[in-house]
Amino acid sequence: MIDIKNIKRLHIEISSMCNARCPQCPRNFYGWNDPIDLVGKNIDLHKLKEISKNFPNIPALFCGNHGDPMMHQDIVECAELFNNVWIDTNGSIGRLESFKALAKQGVSIKFNIDGLEDTNHIYRQDTVWNNIINRAKTFIDAGGEAMWRFIVFRHNQHQIEDARQLSKQLGFKIFEASDLGRNYGPIMNTQGEIINWLLPHNTNDQPGEFDTEFELRIKKDKIAPMIDYSNRSIDCELKREGVVYFNVDGELLPCCYHGVNQHINPIGNTPQEQLDSFKFLEDAWQTSKCDETCYGSCGR
Repeated sequence: MIDIKNIKRLHIEISSMCNARCPQCPRNFYGWNDPIDLVGKNIDLHKLKEISKNFPNIPALFCGNHGDPMMHQDIVECAELFNNVWIDTNGSIGRLESFKALAKQGVSIKFNIDGLEDTNHIYRQDTVWNNIINRAKTFIDAGGEAMWRFIVFRHNQHQIEDARQLSKQLGFKIFEASDLGRNYGPIMNTQGEIINWLLPHNTNDQPGEFDTEFELRIKKDKIAPMIDYSNRSIDCELKREGVVYFNVDGELLPCCYHGVNQHINPIGNTPQEQLDSFKFLEDAWQTSKCDETCYGSCGR
């Protein structure tokens, strides 16, 4: 699909464990963990070393499909293997000493904080505000470059400017308010009860009917029934941006989208052979056999 020489960045899930229950995360069912059969783990350091050797001097993003990188007990050692590292985190976990060490290594961290003390937990369920602020201050005070990303929902849109001002007071280099499309659906507690509803900030949408049993069956069915996926051109992120993904087992995949509910695996011994083994995906674009993940994630 792409020559290994054209890889510009590595996207690596170093941990599939997380302390939060974000309702739009694939690790759970709208915030309800029990129905999802996900065994959390951390990537093996030996596998991570092999990745760094195969892709020397390539910047790395530690950002999981299912987990938070700061859950890895050896996060500092993981970051040392690469020359340029970004970490995505909810900010409420990880040892303070680790944040200090990462700052001294020149690692940049994106803190995903969706509101202020009274709203952030609505989406970032089970995170603790004081823990987030303490870790952000520890990292920034140690010289770390931090970014605050704020996902905009209806329940927090009125706090964007206050959050921006707080980010400046704390020393964040960047503040970004984003609409990532994670803005509609139920919010469940640990018993599977709907306790709230995510709503977009820029529409008049209201909570809708939700068939929990039906939606759960769809969630557990990893591969959707084959239908005609031929009516979209595919703007492949791998080919466009040169970003390749590694899951928590150290497996190379074309992109993070294929790692959400993974149903393909690399074939071959070298990274180039493994990339070439995914050529069947490209060959099927704009045909009735187009891969559903390609169609749904990069179809235009």
